[in-house]
Amino acid sequence: MADPVHILHPSLWENLAQADPQAACRRSKAQFDAATSSYFLDFLQEHYRLEPNNRVIKPVSGPIPVGGPSIDLQIILITYLLNSQEIPLAEKIVAPSSLSGGKNFFQGSHRLPIEPLVERYGRDRKGFLDRGSSLGATQKDYGDVALAFTALPRVPVVMVLWEADDEFPPRLSVLFDATVDQHLPLDAIYGLVAEICRRMTA
Repeated sequence: MADPVHILHPSLWENLAQADPQAACRRSKAQFDAATSSYFLDFLQEHYRLEPNNRVIKPVSGPIPVGGPSIDLQIILITYLLNSQEIPLAEKIVAPSSLSGGKNFFQGSHRLPIEPLVERYGRDRKGFLDRGSSLGATQKDYGDVALAFTALPRVPVVMVLWEADDEFPPRLSVLFDATVDQHLPLDAIYGLVAEICRRMTA
């Protein structure tokens, strides 16, 4: 699976520690505990506690991956708290290449790491649905089968699978609400997809 997006730079924690908690929670739909100066934020069905003063992220509940949150996920959670916007969904799904800068970004080393999903579920739509459902995804009417994940409170992610047949190999596409790049930069979007892929193939 893909390497981490990058290291968790201390400035992310510093910026979060200086942020206005009420504004951050309003924008992100997170929760804040003033007594412990901690944020609480969901990723899929996993619930995390972020402590800016201690610079730690702790799992609280849900199907927490072995080893706790990866560097990718830690960066994603903090970045989302800092960058998310208080806006409604566009209710329009778009490909990564349609995002501003996405056509050039999502290629080469940043090509979305979906190959393991294609290999595993290219002839197993039931397995794809079952695993997605265990992560809280709902079925959508795209392709042969599709799943919509609530990755973050304002960031849905849709995975569309076309099964292999006698003429064509299996294919999988990842789509986003058109507002996704108003909540996360492109490298964090890449990391977000990598995290979902890890869980789908775990």
